[in-house]
Amino acid sequence: MKLLFSHASPYARKCRVTAIEKGIQLEEIQVNPMEEPEKLNHINPLGKIPCLVYGEGKTLFDSPVICAYFDEIGDGPQLMPKEGAAHWAMRRHEAIIDGILDSALGLVHEFRKPEEKHFDLWINRWGCAIDRSLSQLNNELDQIEGDISTAQIGLGTAIGYLQFRLGKKHWIGPYPELSAWYESFAQRPSMQQTNPQT
Repeated sequence: MKLLFSHASPYARKCRVTAIEKGIQLEEIQVNPMEEPEKLNHINPLGKIPCLVYGEGKTLFDSPVICAYFDEIGDGPQLMPKEGAAHWAMRRHEAIIDGILDSALGLVHEFRKPEEKHFDLWINRWGCAIDRSLSQLNNELDQIEGDISTAQIGLGTAIGYLQFRLGKKHWIGPYPELSAWYESFAQRPSMQQTNPQT
């Protein structure tokens, strides 16, 4: 199996952490979607990473889909409950966490513009969405703690991305419980092996 990825992508990091936790060996291929579209667009029409190539030229894209596939085929612990209330509760957490990443990516792109071209309405909207989501996840941390899970991997990579790209603000500073959880989770070998790079 081949995973097309970028070291800086938090979505790709989710997949890489999941693969490690599930004992899946990947051939990782570094791709810059903006500069090397010819390496990606013919297998993912969206032109996005991560993208998984497996079997007889089959492909999967979007990190929740790839992570769900790894959870199904890997030998490690089950990361997502298969059914019932626990399944939907974790899907909900997964959606909140992916929303944090979407908002963070919006901020990163906005801050790369000259300051006079910043769109303050969107900066405020995305920043508030991240803060509200972190507060909610902090209040529900007892539902996330425990055995390794999709929610934990997503939350760990989301906080890691905030620190990596938007570290001027200490996003989890107001939440000592969340900070302590992340400090511990970030020491897992899967997280250490996938630390983002510029």
